[in-house]
Amino acid sequence: MADITTATFDLNDPAVIADPYPHYRWLRDEAPVHHTSAPDLWLLSRYDDVVMALRDNVRFSSDLYAAEDFSDNPFNPGQQLPRWVTWLVNRLPPVRTLLTSDPPQHTRFRKKVSRAFAPRRMSALEPRIREITEGLVAELLARAARGERVDLVRDLAGPLPTVVIAELLGIPAERRDDFKRWSDDLTDGLLTGGNTRRMVTSAIAIRVFFGRTIRRRRRHPGDDLISLLITPDADGRLNLFDLVNFCILLLVGGHETTTNLISNAVLALLDRPDLWQQLTEDPAGAATVVEEALRYDGPAQNLLRITTTDVTLHGVTIPAGARVLPLLGSANRDPRHWDSPDDFRLDRNRNDHIAFGIGIHYCIANALARMEAAIALEILAARVPGLTRAGEPVRIPSPVLRGLRSLPMNTR
Repeated sequence: MADITTATFDLNDPAVIADPYPHYRWLRDEAPVHHTSAPDLWLLSRYDDVVMALRDNVRFSSDLYAAEDFSDNPFNPGQQLPRWVTWLVNRLPPVRTLLTSDPPQHTRFRKKVSRAFAPRRMSALEPRIREITEGLVAELLARAARGERVDLVRDLAGPLPTVVIAELLGIPAERRDDFKRWSDDLTDGLLTGGNTRRMVTSAIAIRVFFGRTIRRRRRHPGDDLISLLITPDADGRLNLFDLVNFCILLLVGGHETTTNLISNAVLALLDRPDLWQQLTEDPAGAATVVEEALRYDGPAQNLLRITTTDVTLHGVTIPAGARVLPLLGSANRDPRHWDSPDDFRLDRNRNDHIAFGIGIHYCIANALARMEAAIALEILAARVPGLTRAGEPVRIPSPVLRGLRSLPMNTR
């Protein structure tokens, strides 16, 4: 086995979280296959290597239960679960979702849920998403007119996907605050060092809520996404456990990804007034902005894989059963693949970024996230052309999620 550089690289270091891209550059140039001991992870940082690992679901498994030891959380190293939670988790079936399963289970599951995200169904959502966005921007402007503080995350980027997903699932408006709290508690506890007790409480609450909702829809189906998913097809129907897991994945993943995508895109534009001006003059160019924002500062920085066999790459052997972290954010800034990767440009001839992954685990809801973000940017640029920053943004303290908790704004 080749020698591995021993330079310190801690994904949970606040300096790395604040701006990971200089650290990614060091990895790509000096240690494209890099082992960290605390937490125990193998990092892949070059575009071609990350794409290879994500496409190779045989050697790089998404089944996290295949790890030799997964008792610790690499993204919240100090987390200590209550003993009763550990006891319960060890007696429940493994939680395998679209993100954490391999074929043939993944193939069967994705086939069943993909109908919920068919292009025709996604296109039909556009008028309603525009209506929701127009309402949020109008309220944002009204808040500014009253002399109140305006915050992009609180007033637009956060509530937009929350409302959209709640309506998709047929959840009453009065439960949306619960949705937001549950999602925040889960992501904070798992990925940002947040309160473990709140995470566990919300995890139980959300499972109970979706379990009861699914049982009601089986008795009284509607035209919502849950009712569609419980309808049997030629292969039968999904069981309650899988349905609950998927609903949680959609709530948490769909909400966080879209919120962070919108906030990252707006921040990138406001830091480049000429590009914001360009968008205000042609709001229809919002889709191009979204694609460059996904490449330049994507909402998810990495994905976790488990090696099923020894894998040798660049002269370094990763042992079987190891936790491997393909770094999406680094791959999307690799100069071996991109011209001027550290520049935010809207004139790229190609943009084959992997912000939503690649291969069989390519994000199934990517079209929805793209549409929400493009509509938000388009309407914001058209209605609030004088938008500027009113203070420093507050970042999410996570090596996985790349986004903002707050972005104060002036509207003129």
